[in-house]
Amino acid sequence: MTQPWPRESYVTGGGHAHVALIALSMVKLPDPLPVSRRKHGMPEDGDGPGSVVIVVKDRAEDPAWFAEQVIAPFTELIASDLGPSAAATALAAEHAYVIEAELADPDDNGHVQAAWALAKCVCEEGAAIVIDVYAARAHLGSEVAALAPERRFDVMHEVTLFFEETGDGSLAAWSLGMRKFGRPDLVLADLSPDGATEAAVLLRDLAATLADGERIEPGDEVSAPDGHKLVAAPFDAEAHPAVAVDGPAILLRVLA
Repeated sequence: MTQPWPRESYVTGGGHAHVALIALSMVKLPDPLPVSRRKHGMPEDGDGPGSVVIVVKDRAEDPAWFAEQVIAPFTELIASDLGPSAAATALAAEHAYVIEAELADPDDNGHVQAAWALAKCVCEEGAAIVIDVYAARAHLGSEVAALAPERRFDVMHEVTLFFEETGDGSLAAWSLGMRKFGRPDLVLADLSPDGATEAAVLLRDLAATLADGERIEPGDEVSAPDGHKLVAAPFDAEAHPAVAVDGPAILLRVLA
């Protein structure tokens, strides 16, 4: 029996959680899909299974729309993550399987689990590439098909960390993918260029805490691995143009 991934530190008052995966395939897959709770890891309890839906988009129905709306927005991402061969495969895809799950303030992560269970099934049937839209990451279909159905939750499979140098020579770091948990993404700014490792550890640990159900609000204080205290503040995208987040985000500043 597959249990939903828990949120051991769940606190009420979070936002809507939304997962979006796009699986690209050269071949039309079976309808209905042979989804199995045991084989694919679909949870048996909770609201997760009922929250997930899959919609098929076929290139033949509208080739121009398919190329512009399904393929083009992710070609660079796929090439960067998986290489030019995978990008060529994506460009030749004939079918897109759009998997989405949405829940208001979920008290477990079964919705994320259910979305990946569907993606695993789709990839076993022949999908070549999966795009995790909110984490801005691409996966080979073979890797998704190989996911263990009984695996534990891994925040670094769900969230991507990004780093970018800014005009003044400092470093900005941020997460993408926290929307899956109804939590804001996290931003660090004005970092020393040699502080990337510490920033990555901090973002990873805070992302895991939020995915587990905790909340961070403006004014809250958190501790960095080096002992420094940081305070949460609203994120202002105009003040940090190097940071590419789409949706709610929290800026973490070192306390003076």
